[in-house]
Amino acid sequence: MPDPNDIPRRRRVLVLDVTTAASEVSRLVHEAHDLNLPVEPGVRPGRDALVRWAVLLEDVIPPEHGLGSI
Repeated sequence: MPDPNDIPRRRRVLVLDVTTAASEVSRLVHEAHDLNLPVEPGVRPGRDALVRWAVLLEDVIPPEHGLGSI
């Protein structure tokens, strides 16, 4: 079981999860459109909020050393 005190790892996982969630919402909106199904009015702004949150998290979480950071 992962160490719950490993904050750097948990932060990286959060960024990945939020980014994945935004991507999945986008994919589902496109799929609904392709199937001529409605999408609730708040879904697209919610996806945009997830994207903004992912960008914010990437800005405030320092990059891990050895992963391409200078």
